[in-house]
Amino acid sequence: MEKHALNVEYKKFGEITINGQVYYSDMTVYWNGKIAYRGKEHVIEFGEFMKILKSEPEIVVIGKGDEGVLKISEEVLQWAKGKSVDLYFERTAKAADIFNAFANQGKRVVGIFHVTC
Repeated sequence: MEKHALNVEYKKFGEITINGQVYYSDMTVYWNGKIAYRGKEHVIEFGEFMKILKSEPEIVVIGKGDEGVLKISEEVLQWAKGKSVDLYFERTAKAADIFNAFANQGKRVVGIFHVTC
């Protein structure tokens, strides 16, 4: 598997650092180094999830914010059951650590990071 030097850090409300660059928005980070801005929605809907799955990840890690306000729609949760994509859903700081661990192992991982509440 192709390995990319990726590092995601979440230490402060409202911002996230990806490979040394600070972003003041929710972000989606792919194992291959692609970085995309994400809207400020508080739910991951089926359409957004399907776009991410087009990249064929093995793992999707979701950072749900400091207080855990980001939700995954029931449709996404039902679809993910029994599929070949592992789904991790944690507060953003822990999700960043999980993402980094998988990325450093060379896994095809995508991280969706909510950086506010």
